[in-house]
Amino acid sequence: MDKILNEYLEKIGKHLMPMSTPERIDIVKEIKSVMLELQHNGVSSEQIIERLGDPKELAKAYLGEAISKNSTFSWHKFGAVFAFYSYAGVNGMFVLPIISILSITFMISGVIAPIGGIIKFVGYLMGYDIAGITFEIGAFTATRPMQYLPFSIVSGVLMFLLGKVLWKLTMKYIHAISQKKIKL
Repeated sequence: MDKILNEYLEKIGKHLMPMSTPERIDIVKEIKSVMLELQHNGVSSEQIIERLGDPKELAKAYLGEAISKNSTFSWHKFGAVFAFYSYAGVNGMFVLPIISILSITFMISGVIAPIGGIIKFVGYLMGYDIAGITFEIGAFTATRPMQYLPFSIVSGVLMFLLGKVLWKLTMKYIHAISQKKIKL
């Protein structure tokens, strides 16, 4: 393999840094294999580079596909989403951060709300009024201590489910962007 193709592979590897090392190595090996096959068939290095396109775009497609394969949440994947949106362009710089941050916020709030309701309820049972914990939705304010626990659990479940839906929407958006992947 000549210097031009090796430099191209290095650029691909650099743009795939948010991925795990085994995934990155597999992708670089796959692209190298295609390059070697094309070279064997008499295609010049310049033609191979032209056929594969911009290394950043090709890496973006692989990164998007890897992120959207499995829609389960992980902090590693959350970081990869942010790395991906920088490759996704101006639209991705607004849409992806907003929906991914909202998804995390709603999931965390969905866990915190019932905890607050439990604390308020236990405080009530023990004879304490914990003034810092309130439950308000618009003009409605829970005034009776017995309202806190059910409202906090229901709102927590709804927020957590909304967060999951937004996370799946994030994954679908990434998958849609990564459809530009060049079929090797």
